[in-house]
Amino acid sequence: MPIALPVSLLSRLGIFFVILICAACSVPEAPSNRYHSDAEDSQLESGPVKELQNQAIAAINQQRFQQARDYLQRAIKIQPRNAWNWHYLAQTYWHEGQYDRCLAMLERSRSYTSSDDLLRVANDWLEPKCQG
Repeated sequence: MPIALPVSLLSRLGIFFVILICAACSVPEAPSNRYHSDAEDSQLESGPVKELQNQAIAAINQQRFQQARDYLQRAIKIQPRNAWNWHYLAQTYWHEGQYDRCLAMLERSRSYTSSDDLLRVANDWLEPKCQG
């Protein structure tokens, strides 16, 4: 008998595989950040925050890191404990080689992560890259 998985788990698994593919395809000279375009955090998500995250992800994918940070700062003002906001902020600093800031944002992200396995994997994937 097949096991039925909740839709949210299936979507998170899909996002996990996207992150794994990005990790396998990225090269140090031209890092890639092709995250999902529909950021999720079921416990802390609200409409405006989700929209700001989506705009930030689009900006990161277009290498407009300051604009992405602006979106994320706004999202953080709305939901300061949303760990995905801090993870995406870490991404912007990593892409610009600001490794100390990247690590600080990852630490913040981890401080708000409790049961989000996908976010833990994403943070664990990014941390060695932020160490230079």
